Amino acid sequence: MESTRAEYNLPYPVTFVLKYPERWPELFSKSSTLDPASLHQRIKTNEDCWIVTTYLYLKSKKLNVLISKKFKPGQINVVSSLDYSAKDLAFDSFVVGTRSDGFNPVLCDFVIVQNRFQIDAARSAFIPHWPQPGIVPRLQERGNTIKNLTFKGNEKNLYEPFRSHEFQRELEKLGLELRVNTGSAEGTVLWNDYSTDDLVLAVRDLTEKDILAKPASKLVNAWIAGVPALLGPEPAFQDLKKSALDYIEIKSTQEALEAIQKLKANPELYRRMIINGLKRAEEFTVENMIRRWVEVLSGPVANRYGHWKKKTKLERMANFLLKFPHHKLSMKEAAYHRSNGKYIISGRCV
Repeated sequence: MESTRAEYNLPYPVTFVLKYPERWPELFSKSSTLDPASLHQRIKTNEDCWIVTTYLYLKSKKLNVLISKKFKPGQINVVSSLDYSAKDLAFDSFVVGTRSDGFNPVLCDFVIVQNRFQIDAARSAFIPHWPQPGIVPRLQERGNTIKNLTFKGNEKNLYEPFRSHEFQRELEKLGLELRVNTGSAEGTVLWNDYSTDDLVLAVRDLTEKDILAKPASKLVNAWIAGVPALLGPEPAFQDLKKSALDYIEIKSTQEALEAIQKLKANPELYRRMIINGLKRAEEFTVENMIRRWVEVLSGPVANRYGHWKKKTKLERMANFLLKFPHHKLSMKEAAYHRSNGKYIISGRCV
């Protein structure tokens, strides 16, 4: 335990703020011993992913982290920026916002981004999204079997041609079935279960601006699960790609079918993709993710906090008020670019 304390250290206490504490009442109990890896059916919202999960993992390392329903004045506070607003009146708190796939939260003093393309000079840092909690890997006994092509997500987020009956018929000719694991409020679909998945599919047609906010989660989760992936041309995926074995990029159903035929005809290539993915997954272990969080909180966050502390309460309030209109503008721009602009696959412009 002493080595753990020596390896991880934060120069200042860090408070993780829950805007929806009713979802996690047990976190406020001193005897709480929740393990994030066992919470796959409860981790659903941005706050769950970024605030609850991070707090629990850092707490497991005996770091000086707290959970709170309110912002702590004068201290470092981490909050999901999608749930943070001017109404919180947190100008006297140093606010670190986890941006997720939302707009640039100008009101925040520092921003954690999930995609390198979101980095905004000195006031932000890139930390990958946590892997899916409690991933159940693909069964080794499936070997080189390629029968199940799986999309994990809301069906409307899968590019329309891949939802067509024509594509499903072509898959059937190759001996494959398309499985869409759509989550439900009741948690009846286990997003973390890859045990019978043979290929992961993830292709969506978003605007060039909107896609820059998306993480590489589907690729990282596939690596951890030991399942080769067929993915769309997303910057987050491309940023991680080091070799052709990392994943196969596709833009059309025809390219997907050709990739599947290639893998079925070359079992050795399929096996090498699995081995390579498991190797790449080592970069995203919980331990490495914790280390990255500690580096950011004890480095750039602590440095900016040090400068912020020197400001008077009046200066902090004035700065907060000056940033507010830019915060609102950022929100409007993100909403506009979500559906307006050039789409990355179809090429259509709206």
